[in-house]
Amino acid sequence: MNATAQEIAGQLGRNTVLPELLGEVARGNKSAFATLYGLTNRKLLGVALKILRDRGLAEDALQETYVKIWRSAGSYDPAAASPITWMATIVRHGAIDILRKRQFEAAGTRTKC
Repeated sequence: MNATAQEIAGQLGRNTVLPELLGEVARGNKSAFATLYGLTNRKLLGVALKILRDRGLAEDALQETYVKIWRSAGSYDPAAASPITWMATIVRHGAIDILRKRQFEAAGTRTKC
């Protein structure tokens, strides 16, 4: 890990870098978005995996999450939640939506038999 990555990792623990990155993402900064992804994707994938228990589905949920983060970063309110909590909530809701959709589809299949 280079010095910059170490500094970012240290700041991540103190929760100072993520709000700045989200602000930059809200302004359309693709580099900030890539950095945000690099710092948070493992944790958010873990959230999705815990709910979905299927890596492919979890990766789909994660992709949708980052699309939503890109589109709605400007709505992030640091007074309401920490950045990682805000992002984890987005992935959690997306994963639950996927679960519900699969359960609904499975129930529909059973009733057609």
